[in-house]
Amino acid sequence: MPKIVNREKKRSEIAQKAIEVLAKRGFKATTIQEIANAAGLGKGTIYYYFKTKEEILWAVSEQMFREAERSLGAALLRINEPMDKLAALIEESLHITEDLEHLFIIYSELWLMTVRGEYTGDFTNMLKRMQNDMKNLVAGMINEGKNQGFWQNDIDIDALASYLASSFDGVFAHYMIDKENFEIKRVTKEFIKFLLKQSASKND
Repeated sequence: MPKIVNREKKRSEIAQKAIEVLAKRGFKATTIQEIANAAGLGKGTIYYYFKTKEEILWAVSEQMFREAERSLGAALLRINEPMDKLAALIEESLHITEDLEHLFIIYSELWLMTVRGEYTGDFTNMLKRMQNDMKNLVAGMINEGKNQGFWQNDIDIDALASYLASSFDGVFAHYMIDKENFEIKRVTKEFIKFLLKQSASKND
């Protein structure tokens, strides 16, 4: 009886191995054959699940974003206060894993390629969509807090949400530059404490 293969599970396994290779060797330099070797599969098998390296990267990015959404969603079910929800979002966004470090390295290379005018497929649009999704999530929490008096009435929700969503990338970048000395958990904790303190003072 032929072995039944879970297609989505196999795609996930291949993608997991692929981003390790792409981060180590470089997105542009890595071949499908090298990805196949890392996954312990034939080149033809890789093409059965993914047509291009870009498709693999998009699949990993989407999977990790959805996993983070599910994790955050589960946490938010136990939280009522808008500022506590925002704190949970910040903690989740700055929870660094090895997979995220790999993606950061790959994204950095692709961004440089884009700046230099090299073809990177739908990379820029994908980043914009992910950033916009994050901004909208943050904006919803800020708006909820504003309605409950945590923020001033004249606050520009869209601008603040854009800043906060972008700041996650900045903190991540500093961590990647100097992982030995940049204590991301401590930085995140202090930022949340400061943010909650500021909202509390406005609410008094």
